[in-house]
Amino acid sequence: MLINTLRLCILRSADHTHGLTLNWLYHDNEMQRWNEMLANIVEVFGLPGDRYVTEITTEDMTFWFRDPRDALLFRLCHGHSKLHPA
Repeated sequence: MLINTLRLCILRSADHTHGLTLNWLYHDNEMQRWNEMLANIVEVFGLPGDRYVTEITTEDMTFWFRDPRDALLFRLCHGHSKLHPA
């Protein structure tokens, strides 16, 4: 049994203050949709480290952006994401 508060991977930086969260969904064909979405994120923003970092839990994945314009672009592309205050 997994505890919902279990943190699997935390890469957080004081420079990356604009957070948006995408929840893991468990429906048919969701894994393919998730893979395509992450591929698109890497195509647009590159790999984590410079423009954004990620925080992963058993329930969701949060993307922390350095630049508020990148966070806005992410929000426009993935409107179902949840915004986190700095």
